Amino acid sequence: MQRRGFLQGLGGGAVTGLGVLLSARTGRAAGGASNHMSSGTAEGGERILGEGRSRYNHVRVVERGSVRTMLFIADDGTQYIETRIDRAHRRSLDLDVFRTMLAGFVVHPEPRRILVLGLGGGALPGYFFERLPGLEMDAVDIDPEVVRLAQAFFDVPKDDPRYRVHVADARLFLQRAPADARWDMIVLDAFRGVQVPLHLKTAEFHREVLARLAPGGVAVANLHNATRMYPHDRETIAAVYPSCYGFLSEAGNQTTLVASASPARLGIYTLRDNARRAQPRFDDVDLLGLCARYYARRDWERAEVLRDDFPAGNLAAAAERNNGSCLRGCTYR
Repeated sequence: MQRRGFLQGLGGGAVTGLGVLLSARTGRAAGGASNHMSSGTAEGGERILGEGRSRYNHVRVVERGSVRTMLFIADDGTQYIETRIDRAHRRSLDLDVFRTMLAGFVVHPEPRRILVLGLGGGALPGYFFERLPGLEMDAVDIDPEVVRLAQAFFDVPKDDPRYRVHVADARLFLQRAPADARWDMIVLDAFRGVQVPLHLKTAEFHREVLARLAPGGVAVANLHNATRMYPHDRETIAAVYPSCYGFLSEAGNQTTLVASASPARLGIYTLRDNARRAQPRFDDVDLLGLCARYYARRDWERAEVLRDDFPAGNLAAAAERNNGSCLRGCTYR
């Protein structure tokens, strides 16, 4: 689930990686951005298509004109854009963060198997699946209501043998997958509330991801680069993967980090060659332009590597605890 919103006081202004943080009372976007949310009844041409509640989320799907949005509604009424698509432009990615996450193809231009940890509305896995013939896709989300609404309103398939949807905790899924299962690209997008659950951020988790990458495979993560957790995330990922590549989002407030299983670091000319190879499949995104947002400088202070706060055999209990709401009482930020 791609819950990328973060509040004022958590390291930046009121913004979200998926576009807009919406006011709980007015439905207006913070910071003057355009609003994509009704206040509970349809207004301004917006209508509610579907809604669901689970132990993990309050989810709502709304539509205004051709723009369809999946929203997560926090306990305090704050509304976060989780997924947004423009149905008049189905072959395009509507959100900056998703376009930047195509950096994974600049490092690994021809993946055959992709695993997405965090389905949400399915915009990114659906985009991959449509544009990569023969792709084997697995998508995982812990919330059955998110999966139900994604299949009902965002064209996520229910029974396609090459696009498999799993309802599970992301780390438990990795541990329980067949021993020989490997993926060329693993997209790390399993947010809970306004944060990624701690058990999906630690060095132990990333070692499990690395073990599931095929030779030369990559893990692709979206990070808010203005939060207090950013230095910890960078240090943790750098401690596990043989090589890493950072790409700034168009707005500059996020970094897509591509972590590779290969120790051989690619130079900028190889990255540009890879972008040219992948470009024909992604005609709506300028991959060479994305290469221009690659940077190798260190943009974080030294910080502690994140470690599991539970014994190795207690993952299921830790996942149950960490997958609860992280709006109040978080032990980390």
